[in-house]
Amino acid sequence: MPHPDQPLTNDDDEEEDLLNEEDEDLLEWAATAELYAVGYIRILADAIERGDADLQVDPGAWENTLTAAEGAMLEHIRGRLHGPTAITAGDVERMRRLRELGSAALLGGGRPPELGPLALQCMESLFGSDWKRAARVAESHVRALNQAFHPRSGTQ
Repeated sequence: MPHPDQPLTNDDDEEEDLLNEEDEDLLEWAATAELYAVGYIRILADAIERGDADLQVDPGAWENTLTAAEGAMLEHIRGRLHGPTAITAGDVERMRRLRELGSAALLGGGRPPELGPLALQCMESLFGSDWKRAARVAESHVRALNQAFHPRSGTQ
């Protein structure tokens, strides 16, 4: 071990704390799923709050993204991922409920009053008190993605 006053170099015997490729892929997948989920949640919640007839989210994209976010949240619970918040089983259940209610609304079903507050809780469970900033960033990414892949979804 080098003297405390000497800088560490790559030649030192200390190993760096690096992620293996599988863990890096999981982390990238989870971060992307959570970010896009917050974007879709924000778009849907805002459209419902305004009373828009068009909820501006592709139903398939909603289902796939929120299902992926649930999976990422489970990886947090298993301890394989860490984020700005401590994800609980209750958070995963709320996300699952939001996915179901949102899917029903996107397919022309009702818009229960709990949908808006549930959306806010889910965004906060993923990003903590910084969820508003994360939601703004995510919304712009989702709109760009939808414009490229779902041009008729109305998300513009």
